[in-house]
Amino acid sequence: MASLVGHRLPRLLLEKSGIEKLNAREKWVVWGGLVFVACFIVLQLAIIPLFDARNTLRESIDRRTKELAAIKELQQEYRSLKNEEGTIQARIQQRESGFTLFTFLDRQAEKAEVKKQIMYMKPSTAEGDSGFVETMVEMKLQQITLEALVSFLRLIESEQHVVFIRRISIQESGNEQGFLDSIMQIVTFEKKD
Repeated sequence: MASLVGHRLPRLLLEKSGIEKLNAREKWVVWGGLVFVACFIVLQLAIIPLFDARNTLRESIDRRTKELAAIKELQQEYRSLKNEEGTIQARIQQRESGFTLFTFLDRQAEKAEVKKQIMYMKPSTAEGDSGFVETMVEMKLQQITLEALVSFLRLIESEQHVVFIRRISIQESGNEQGFLDSIMQIVTFEKKD
């Protein structure tokens, strides 16, 4: 009985739809329309979502590739900075024992013969996250010649002692022509006690 209903159902649907009454040309148009609708549904429900998913996947892969390249670049920069930090730590440990920035600057000022031009030297420290303390000295030189200033700067900027100038301000001295006034911040790192 189930097989009889299975064979009769399509015939029954065809009779009720009125397709049997149409001529051959009209039947071709109806069947063509049904095929078009079926293709449109397959296209909308299967093919277009598949292409959209593929495009989304490609964009995601491209984005991840760029992120990976950026991560590799940052990794390389991190390694370079770690290397540099190791070099700086080694230089700090190679300094003579009892090294202080204040004393170092005082000796260099004596060598450059600018000790008389020092108006003040203000030391300060700032603790960092690592095992080092940043030591800074703000120094003002007054009525100094350009040659003497350059000579002093060459003596204090030292890779060997890890001493560098963070900020410098130079202006013409108001008192005498040809002389300069300078305020500078000189920095180094020292191991925490």
